[in-house]
Amino acid sequence: MKALLRRDYLIGAAVAVAGFVLVVVLVLASGGDPVDAVVGWVDGAFGLPYNVSQTVTSAIPLVVIALGAAVPLRAGVVVVGAEGQMIVGAITTAAVLLSLGDWVPSWVALPLGAAAGAGGGAAWSLLPGVALLRWRVSEILTALLATLISVQLLAYLLRTHLRDPAGSATARSANLPEAALIPWLPVPGRVSSAVFGVLVLLIVAIWWHRGRSAVLLEIFGERHWLAERAGVTPARALVGTTVVSGAAAGLAGWYQLAAVDERLTPAVAGGVGFGGLIVAVLGGCRPIPIVVAGVVYAAIGTGAGGVQVRTGIPSAIGIVAQAVLLGAAVLAIAFARRAKARRSAAGDTVTARGGHDG
Repeated sequence: MKALLRRDYLIGAAVAVAGFVLVVVLVLASGGDPVDAVVGWVDGAFGLPYNVSQTVTSAIPLVVIALGAAVPLRAGVVVVGAEGQMIVGAITTAAVLLSLGDWVPSWVALPLGAAAGAGGGAAWSLLPGVALLRWRVSEILTALLATLISVQLLAYLLRTHLRDPAGSATARSANLPEAALIPWLPVPGRVSSAVFGVLVLLIVAIWWHRGRSAVLLEIFGERHWLAERAGVTPARALVGTTVVSGAAAGLAGWYQLAAVDERLTPAVAGGVGFGGLIVAVLGGCRPIPIVVAGVVYAAIGTGAGGVQVRTGIPSAIGIVAQAVLLGAAVLAIAFARRAKARRSAAGDTVTARGGHDG
């Protein structure tokens, strides 16, 4: 059994490494030099103050989503619905803030927008959790279906109730009130002051991951029966953790709306929800590594322009690289889950034998 567990973990690690190797192969196939590509990537992501600000701005929602996704992942629950939860969070934020108008001051509009986004994402995350508990429907399938529904819901609302009353050639809402926009820091480039909010979330995440509840959830992911003895029921673990993850994704939707786009558009999520899952996996579901992985993953996209300038490879290589890493992360999760299931089964067998012998 130990050999099988070791094999599963090694295969999962090999898949993750293979993802990066495949990116290098793609660079070579495009006629570029991997060394020049890496230099161009670093320069495009961090070479100028503006480039650094773009990378940080792109990393913020990834880190927020990943910190939330790390909670259910520690309990063995795979969450893939962050994209849809982010969209719904942005929808609820826009609906609340646009209905209030310009008379609300910033000290009211900003926390109200954050609460609306987090609440919308948390409510949408209940769909997979409840379906799993009530009807034993796969949470992965339900989350993906919920994401498709959220995309169609967004398209419908941008054509009807949330459409810009001033008219526009593209589907979009009116601009958010000025007081509802997250202010920028007085630094070179455009860095949102939401970075301080991320630091607060990081501190909370570090505190939680070192606490008793995080340990119990990890036990739940490996041996349900043992966690239930400590009071962690499946309903509490599944619903509680997915709500936390959904709230974080909805909060990222509020950030994207109030700090980047400043209005609701069909591209408000833009794959950030799926990227947050990759960041959570690459960060090992631990707060500090998640921040590092978030910056690196964001740099893959923002540094693609530097690759094109230095090597002539199209900047679309950044999107391709992110997609490859997404596939590698999904496979790594699958092997990690299989290893946990085998370890749990082995533990149950040992416990059963011990009780029989006694």
